[in-house]
Amino acid sequence: MASFRRYPATYRTGSPVERNRGRRRLREQDEIYIREDNPFDAPLSYESDYSESADRTDDDDDDDFEVEEGENEAEDDADAANGDEGAENEDDAHEGEETPFDASAIGLKEISNLASFTVSSYKPGCGVKELRDDDVNQFWQSDGPQPHRLNIHFIKRVEIRALRLYLDYELDESYTPTKIQIAAGFGPNQTIPFTTMELSVPKGWIDVPIAGAGGGPDGNSLCCWFVRIIVLENHQNGKDTHIRGVKVYALDDSADTAVNNPVDDIVEAIDDYQDRMASMNIHDHDNDAALKHDAEVRRRKANAKKHVPGDGGLSVPDFMREPEIR
Repeated sequence: MASFRRYPATYRTGSPVERNRGRRRLREQDEIYIREDNPFDAPLSYESDYSESADRTDDDDDDDFEVEEGENEAEDDADAANGDEGAENEDDAHEGEETPFDASAIGLKEISNLASFTVSSYKPGCGVKELRDDDVNQFWQSDGPQPHRLNIHFIKRVEIRALRLYLDYELDESYTPTKIQIAAGFGPNQTIPFTTMELSVPKGWIDVPIAGAGGGPDGNSLCCWFVRIIVLENHQNGKDTHIRGVKVYALDDSADTAVNNPVDDIVEAIDDYQDRMASMNIHDHDNDAALKHDAEVRRRKANAKKHVPGDGGLSVPDFMREPEIR
């Protein structure tokens, strides 16, 4: 509802210019009063918060978010790929690891204590003592012209089943042998070369190929009194050489097996004697009883318990075995 207003005196009196000014002022006041009395009918004249620049900024933010999200997804994919690759590398590393050599598990024993070791030359502090030490951080270093020789003299004839050398190219580089010849025989002046090894960047224990040497019950042992290891060449044409360890193994005849248990052997011998006596008495009177007795003996032997190392039973005492130099 409009308010009553008093018109100024200049609207009714005064010069024409003043009257026009008064009318203009009245119209402006009327518009103000109308807006105050009817706020909902007043024209909307407010500024919007929306602007093109803000819209562009929001679009840029959305683009940045999409880019960041894409980068995060790419990083996640890369991390997953790296994780899978790391797992594969770890598996490959485990697969590439060398299996520990357990001589007793394959029926072997070390016989290096039955031999004396000599070398063609050595640097002080890097001789036979360091070579024979179980610590592979110590080594034999030659100190003379090539070829370098390592001699192994046994006190008796031996049947070598395994001969191993420890070499490490990562530590020794040009000191690492790349061509080695192995000779064996009765003595230093009676040797025959039986294998030549060519190595490339070796690391760890290296097995000398002995299979087929002709000795032993199966022809896979090296029977000799003397072994000579000859280093012919080194990596990078190196002059002197490093060997960090040497081990010699033979078959362990004293190891208990499924058919080598002393208690079973004694019981079987007693049973055989009793069986022979009973068989002789039966054969004199009844053939059917003899056949039945033979069948019972075979059944008992087939069902007899066999012992393996570590599965119980008694082992042969040391004083009953063949003397060994330790």
